[in-house]
Amino acid sequence: MIDIKHSIQSLGNKRKIFHSEADFQFSLAWEIQRLHPSANIRLEYCPVCAPRRHIDILLELNKRKYPIELKYKTLKTTVTDCDELFNLKNHGAQTIGKYDLLADIERIESLSESLPGFEEGYAVWLTNDPIYWQSPSRENTIAGVFPVHNGAVAHREMPWAPQTAMGTKKGRDKSIVLKGRYAIQWEDFSEVHMERNGSFKYALIKVQSTL
Repeated sequence: MIDIKHSIQSLGNKRKIFHSEADFQFSLAWEIQRLHPSANIRLEYCPVCAPRRHIDILLELNKRKYPIELKYKTLKTTVTDCDELFNLKNHGAQTIGKYDLLADIERIESLSESLPGFEEGYAVWLTNDPIYWQSPSRENTIAGVFPVHNGAVAHREMPWAPQTAMGTKKGRDKSIVLKGRYAIQWEDFSEVHMERNGSFKYALIKVQSTL
């Protein structure tokens, strides 16, 4: 039985912080492999059914496939942890970030219909930016159209707000359309000792077949 939540929590007991999304991707894949030694793990897997897509992590066990998409959104931070220096980037552009988080769910839903052996998929979000887990102050703003905050429910069609500038949605102009209904819950991942933005939280969203 695959338990991705246990893998994330186990990783959090070993690593509080990551240099980049690639660092997080490799570390989580390594931990999943450790906990499931008989699984076949691939990074940046390119399925034949979707040759332009690369799945961050593909786990295959007993001929069943589990695609995992990751996002690691950070605020600018420089900190030393366990004698290792971390210089995190300020990703900012949280509205675009929220769109991309939900786009991962949409992408996995699409894979559920085309990837042979699909069992279930997961979107994993990790951040120290409270804007992602806190409720927006106003829902009728650009930032409020993509519900990723704690307690939100993401479903149906989610278009950009009418007042959104073309530059903001460049390359992302299509609405997010989800067939399933996803309750978003953020949980504690780690606490890094620094002046601010030291709390890291994660959200794990399970995506089942839409067929």
